[in-house]
Amino acid sequence: MDTKLKMNVFYKILFERVFDPIALYKVDDGKIIFLDVNPAYEKVMKMSRKDLIGENFFDVWPNAEKRWSDVICQALKQKRTMHCIGESIDVNSYLEAVAFPIPPDMAAVIFLDRTKLKKSDSAFRKKQSQLRALAAQLTLSEENLKRSIASDLHDKVGYDLISQLKILREIEAENLIDDEIKNKIQKLIINTENIIAENRSLIFELSPPVLKEAGLNPALEELAKKILEPNEINYKIISKGSDDEFQTDDSVSIILYRMSRELLINVVKHSKAKNVNIIINRKPEIITIAVEDDGVGLPEDCEKGFGLFSIRERLLALGGKFKIISEYKKGLMAVMTCPLKIKKGEFLP
Repeated sequence: MDTKLKMNVFYKILFERVFDPIALYKVDDGKIIFLDVNPAYEKVMKMSRKDLIGENFFDVWPNAEKRWSDVICQALKQKRTMHCIGESIDVNSYLEAVAFPIPPDMAAVIFLDRTKLKKSDSAFRKKQSQLRALAAQLTLSEENLKRSIASDLHDKVGYDLISQLKILREIEAENLIDDEIKNKIQKLIINTENIIAENRSLIFELSPPVLKEAGLNPALEELAKKILEPNEINYKIISKGSDDEFQTDDSVSIILYRMSRELLINVVKHSKAKNVNIIINRKPEIITIAVEDDGVGLPEDCEKGFGLFSIRERLLALGGKFKIISEYKKGLMAVMTCPLKIKKGEFLP
């Protein structure tokens, strides 16, 4: 048996015994004609070989998605392997088609069933979405707890300390005590003033009152002042679209505030920047916050850091997105975008 005949026998055996559907076609005058199909094609497609040979693809599958005929034509036209993937209504499966030319004028297509893979991928994406929603919900639950603690510190501890300071000052002002006791009272006054200052700082860290009372823009300005000014970094707030016109949900404001804080801390820790712009842009249904600095930029591997990953995941849970625009040693812009309002049950439970 000569080599050519052996090869033909080998390919015939391969064609007949492979488990995936294979079809051979020829394009003639705009028609895609079936030349042959293997037993796997007959089984999967539920079509008999004798009913297919010589028939036009469009007559056999009149309702087929356009991608399946396109991949055959493109393989012949471009004379190279082509690929497509998608749902097939006719066989109720998610198929991947690999088409390749067979000189001089034929094309072969192998159909791979990716239904299980698609279902597995869908299940994974659903679980991923649930985890993102849970992470966002935990952030909000944590913020509610922080607000509750901050409220107690302000309403109870704060008022008690101020009341105590008032009494101490009244005692200090009296002429009935000697100098030694007065010195001790003065020390108590200084100590109480320090505790009040620390209490206010702790309240700000837990839940800045300005965020709830005045809104996101003033809160971000106060945040920038607290984080950037001590590190001699100049900052500018650039705002477009008013909060009155495009008001954000409380949950959106909380998460954007917390993520902006992470970005500003990153600027202080890593950027070596001298100037920062905080850009707040409100549009119908969308809010964008960008933190732009003139620092050293971001090395390629740093974008995978946990902090930035955490920001991206929490934004995705809100239906938003996170993008970094950076060129090493030429500054960085971190852009957060999300809906102004969260529809009940859409992203968060």
